[in-house]
Amino acid sequence: MSQEPVLLPLDKELQERLHWLTGLRWIAGFAILAGIAMGPRLLGMPLPVVPLLAVALTLLSYNLVLYLKRRWIAATPARARNVAYLQIGLDWAALTATVYLTGGLSSPACLAYAFHLIIGAILLSRAACYFLACGVGVLLGVLAWLTPGGSLRTWAVLTLFFLVTTWLATSITARLRQKEDALSRTTLALDRSFQEMESLYNIGQLVNSTLDLDEVLRLLAEHTTRLFGVKACFVRIFDRDGKTLSIGGAYGLSREYIDKGPVDVGKSWVDFEVLKGRTIQVADVTEDLRFQYREEARREGLRSMLSCPMRAKDRTLGVLRIYTEEPRVFGAQEERLLLNLANLGALALQNARSYGDLQDLDRERIWFARMTHHQLRSPLAAAQGAIDALPYAGPLNEAQRDLVERAGRRIRDSFDTIRDLLDSAAAQRFREEEAAGPVRLDETLRRTLDTAREQAVSKGLTFKEVTEWEGCVVRADPADLEKIFSNLLTNAVNYTSSGGVVFGARHADGWVEAWVEDTGIGIGREDLDRVFEAFYRTQAARDSGAVGTGLGLSIVSRMVQRLGGTVSVESEPGEGSRFTVRLPSSNG
Repeated sequence: MSQEPVLLPLDKELQERLHWLTGLRWIAGFAILAGIAMGPRLLGMPLPVVPLLAVALTLLSYNLVLYLKRRWIAATPARARNVAYLQIGLDWAALTATVYLTGGLSSPACLAYAFHLIIGAILLSRAACYFLACGVGVLLGVLAWLTPGGSLRTWAVLTLFFLVTTWLATSITARLRQKEDALSRTTLALDRSFQEMESLYNIGQLVNSTLDLDEVLRLLAEHTTRLFGVKACFVRIFDRDGKTLSIGGAYGLSREYIDKGPVDVGKSWVDFEVLKGRTIQVADVTEDLRFQYREEARREGLRSMLSCPMRAKDRTLGVLRIYTEEPRVFGAQEERLLLNLANLGALALQNARSYGDLQDLDRERIWFARMTHHQLRSPLAAAQGAIDALPYAGPLNEAQRDLVERAGRRIRDSFDTIRDLLDSAAAQRFREEEAAGPVRLDETLRRTLDTAREQAVSKGLTFKEVTEWEGCVVRADPADLEKIFSNLLTNAVNYTSSGGVVFGARHADGWVEAWVEDTGIGIGREDLDRVFEAFYRTQAARDSGAVGTGLGLSIVSRMVQRLGGTVSVESEPGEGSRFTVRLPSSNG
């Protein structure tokens, strides 16, 4: 968290009141001009018009300059403060000249000193206000000596009056400033807390927007560096041996420093203490003997360090550390903020690791399914070949031919089961970003539709296509689309003995909708909720004599879900079924 200069209430007041002072000065200047015209009647004495006119014009002139330079003056607190002191000095010089020219201690203009002291109490420190009050007393003493008729008693009364005025004004403003200071600091603390909460939320969104471990750690290091306004940040995570820490993500560090090697926890007492659950800060990492790579840190330009453990579920996963270029003492609030970031990073790290483990397990499962398919397919293919060759070895009687046909059917059933198991394993893999672009449904399904048509015609069924291909574009692996609709079309043909099969497709409201309709055995209402379960077959399907594994619709459902779509069924027993697949459109 970068250290921004705190604007004190007094400086803030100066900046806000400069324009106000300029406005009052216009009034004072014109008041002197009005006094020149009306003064003789009010005071009953002639006034020195030319000197007073010179005072008024001088006041208005420097006020014009201050007005034109108001933005430049208010640009920094120090400049505003210095110019405010200059303005007060000029105003007092103008006021003293006016008092002298209008009768000295007997002039009504003397009371204007009280007004200036009140303004000083608002803008200046208490000590400065008493300094001004004493200055008034000195000025009044000089005026009493310079002007005829000056009275020591009058000087004493006026001086006491101005001192009392200063005490009252500064007493009130001091309490107001205390409350304003407390309010200002409370507001600043609330603003910082809000910024920290917002930063934690944003960083949480960033590190959880990806499950890639390297990207998670890099984002955490980058945004932590920017949030604290420091030189660099890195995340060290435990290696599998649990004894060394390696950099998992870094920002602001050179490649040479990153590649200097892992940290042996037994040799780095800083990391040893952090991994016990403590937040550690080091004033100078180049001199602290607890730091393992002191010389490398010196070459890198690192100085102060703040480090805390990354813990999740009472387990330390690594260390989050920030570095500065200049000496810096981190406050308790910054320590808490870094610890919150470390905990957030630990959760993201744990999620990314869990996701990686699941991906590895998924790849192993698919590999196992493929190896099983290969190992089972080879002996089954050999057995199939031997059975097919039996008629060529000699004539078979009726019983033998029946046994051979049954064995052939069993082997074909086994082939179908192995194929469906492999497809089911593939349908359950993690959804990944598709490398290929959008695909057209008509081009992808042409071979599948032609095969289904041949199967239907061979059974004496009709096959129709009711398609509006325009806009039927989806983002998917073409092989997945073929498996989805091959399963639906094969089921429609297998479970239909008369009538026909209809395939339809169209684009509607951002979706591609495709359906397969048949006039087959249908599905009872009690089975509609279970037809997409793995290995489930309705009683009507078993009674039909059609061979099946009960995996086809389960494969369809999982693949459609992976593509972000839905599949539904409408059916009545004995009247047929309609399966509808809806996939997000990628048209355009």
